[in-house]
Amino acid sequence: MPTSRRRRYVRLQVAWLLGALLALVVLGVFSYGAFFLLAALGFVVLDELLTPVDVDPRWRGRLRWVTAAGIAGAAVVVAVRTIQLLAPGVLP
Repeated sequence: MPTSRRRRYVRLQVAWLLGALLALVVLGVFSYGAFFLLAALGFVVLDELLTPVDVDPRWRGRLRWVTAAGIAGAAVVVAVRTIQLLAPGVLP
């Protein structure tokens, strides 16, 4: 993958994160869980949009681990928030 594509990928990811942070702060609903969910969503969306269809780049294998960790983290955030909503007082 040429360096310009890598830079574009990183720039778009940073822009997504800053946009998500700004949106959460402006709306007054910022929480680390919401930010993490939006970050994981942005990562998966950008990965799907920017990965070439005809070639499987070498860097794609490294992103699979990051994607799996992000999805697992998002599942934990959703589970904790669900427990907090359904059983108040169980988790702080």
